[in-house]
Amino acid sequence: MRSMTAQRPLVIALVGALVVVVVGTIFTHVFTKPSVAPVVIEPIASSVLLCPEPGAGSQLGVRVTAAVVPGQPGQRAGSGSAGLQTLPGAHQRSVSIRTPGGQAEVLAFGTKLPPIRAFGEGNLAPGFIADQWGRAPRGAGRGMASTACAPAGADFWFVGGGAVAGRVTKVVLVNPDDSPAVVDVQVLGPQGLLSAPGGRGLVVPASSRTVVRLDVLAPGVKATALHVIARSGRVGASVEDQQLSGLNVIGTDWIPAAAPPSTDVYVPGVMPGKGARVLSIAAPGQTDATVNLRVLTPSGSFAPADRSTITVPGQSVVNLDLSSVIGQVPATLQLSSSVPVVAGMREFFGTSSVQDETAYSAGAQPLTTTAAVSGLPVRPSTNVSVAVSAPAGDVTVKLELLPYTGGSQASAPTSIRLIHVPSGQVVNTVISTPNASWFTAVVTPQAGSGPYLVAHEVRESSSYGDLVTGYPWPALRTQVQVPQTTGDPALSVQ
Repeated sequence: MRSMTAQRPLVIALVGALVVVVVGTIFTHVFTKPSVAPVVIEPIASSVLLCPEPGAGSQLGVRVTAAVVPGQPGQRAGSGSAGLQTLPGAHQRSVSIRTPGGQAEVLAFGTKLPPIRAFGEGNLAPGFIADQWGRAPRGAGRGMASTACAPAGADFWFVGGGAVAGRVTKVVLVNPDDSPAVVDVQVLGPQGLLSAPGGRGLVVPASSRTVVRLDVLAPGVKATALHVIARSGRVGASVEDQQLSGLNVIGTDWIPAAAPPSTDVYVPGVMPGKGARVLSIAAPGQTDATVNLRVLTPSGSFAPADRSTITVPGQSVVNLDLSSVIGQVPATLQLSSSVPVVAGMREFFGTSSVQDETAYSAGAQPLTTTAAVSGLPVRPSTNVSVAVSAPAGDVTVKLELLPYTGGSQASAPTSIRLIHVPSGQVVNTVISTPNASWFTAVVTPQAGSGPYLVAHEVRESSSYGDLVTGYPWPALRTQVQVPQTTGDPALSVQ
């Protein structure tokens, strides 16, 4: 008995130690901060773009184009499909792309088509792009307008548009999916955030389009920034703006989507020519923004003496005509702000007595990978130019053209050239167009190049006045970050 009694404290101690070890192990598994799952870069497997309004009437000829820019990661392995197809409607079109380097078109001359869904799947998703271009040389709808087809998404910013006499601004929402989408359109003006009840809870039917006029949402507002948010589902969002004289259109274009709010914003593609160059800056947050302005030109960069600092009240839009600052040269604007802002520019072409056309640029971020635009026209009396900017360090990019061949085979790159841009400058290059009805232009940064911005201009000269359009280029979508899953030891604890 004495022996067992003597051993009892030892047994209790051993059991206690074992409990401490087990409980400590459990608590370690349960409460230790899990490690961050590694991220793997993989080629995108699917891309959906929405082209808003092909064919608006007998005067307007519209061409929707698509291309798979060759030489991108993920194009070699597997199989895929790509092409253009109209959403349900009275008139139907469908064309396919079968290989990297392939291109396709849908023409809408005198026929109003439903919106077009541009799609790339499998190995034809990386490097897939689509664009829309339209032209009416004379008459009530005169103008040239173009836009990159919008990615299906849930969040878009547009800076520009107005709801005063002489202007018509329309928000075009396209739903590519089989269920309705619910969308809010928020409007910021010079006096702040507008209530705009007509922009809340907009239902975009499945596989359909909804058009909302800005004068219905915010009548009488001169300058706006629009925030389009899909509360359920996804949409492609585009904004069209027309300038009127009486019943006649004297300028039209699509307003490019602006980069999300940021403290550093660039507005590339400010085109040369006579007429106002109106910069619009919006501060979406509650705090006022103090914005420092710098201008990049072909001869260098500078801060305007009397307009180097701009104050933008919170949740408001400020307009500023910079035509006297920029002159008649191609330019890129650099905005450095105390709080995040969005920006855009409306450009007028003509004389003080006769306005011929309008065009738009939008806030963008510098690129470090390939960018491209399809559907650039080859026409008499028409020039296509590409403006490359070097915001931080010298830039060297390769420019190559992919002529549209009209068939299913890949297009061979032509007119390959290198463009060198010193830091803080802009180089505007007029393209020697290929022998084709249209082409895709591709810009690729070279080894050692700094970040760059690129935009294009299409200008047609005629006795009726110049027709002008263009916009900043987005980067190609080629890859996506995919987080990798790991086992959680805590899940094994019962």
